[in-house]
Amino acid sequence: MTIAKAPPVPTAKGYGAIVFAVVIWAGWIVATRDQVASTSVLDISLLRYLPPVVLLAPVWMRRGFIPRGEDWRLVAIMATGWGGIFVMLTAKGLETVPASLFGPLVPAMLPLTVGLWDRAVEGVRLRPQRKAGLALILISIALTIGPALAAGDRGFLSGVPYLLCAALGWSAFTIAFRRSTLSGVEAVAYISLWTMPFLLIAVLVVGTDIPQMSPGRIGWMVLSQGVLSGVVAATCFAYAVRHLGAARTSSFTSLVPMGAAVGGWLALGESVGPLGWAAVVFACLGVAMVNGAFAGLLRR
Repeated sequence: MTIAKAPPVPTAKGYGAIVFAVVIWAGWIVATRDQVASTSVLDISLLRYLPPVVLLAPVWMRRGFIPRGEDWRLVAIMATGWGGIFVMLTAKGLETVPASLFGPLVPAMLPLTVGLWDRAVEGVRLRPQRKAGLALILISIALTIGPALAAGDRGFLSGVPYLLCAALGWSAFTIAFRRSTLSGVEAVAYISLWTMPFLLIAVLVVGTDIPQMSPGRIGWMVLSQGVLSGVVAATCFAYAVRHLGAARTSSFTSLVPMGAAVGGWLALGESVGPLGWAAVVFACLGVAMVNGAFAGLLRR
């Protein structure tokens, strides 16, 4: 009988880091769904990006406001796609869409739109496994939107366009990021830095209710939105990529839809029917297949 060797410490820490990041991202979806009921989308976005600007100041100060050696247009696309507008669209969509069904509409849409871009614009030939994953994602989206269309659920359907636009913005960020020289943490630092002027102008125009919030509520939102989701998760993801590789790390992100569904069910009391759970499962499997999670198994 052979005893399996324990994984090396850096590898084990890499797995721990990506699992922690997935938990944070799933929790962020649930927290945003809860917070948007009593907080404006602008205030949520402001508390999402202000902490990273401060905490990651040494990162962006090292390379300057426009990172040296980087194409500023790529940074602008990243800040537009995954900056304040992304969080505002997400929060607006979560006003009516349950956190449990967020996964098929945003995280799962990301590999779908990026895959379509790769095929149509860059001429990349999609592997069979990636095609199968994209097909599963399409099924998950149909299982998410189809029942609402059949039931005429206008509330749910009113939030879907915001989430689909958020997914398109996230996809634009992804495409621009892979062309850049920035690390994951640097990307978070510059997205937060470049989106702050837009958010501050918006505050001057429409105002903010943050001064009227209790210190406890402000602290919780800063922690959940800015510190954990904005800084810690990105740092954990970058650490995992360094020790596990990009493909293996990305495969773990397929668990975000399931985490959000379970969190919405347990923490917010959301009702998830059989079709909803099926949509989440298809979304998780689709994202995993796109990221090559089953490549070794299929080869065998």
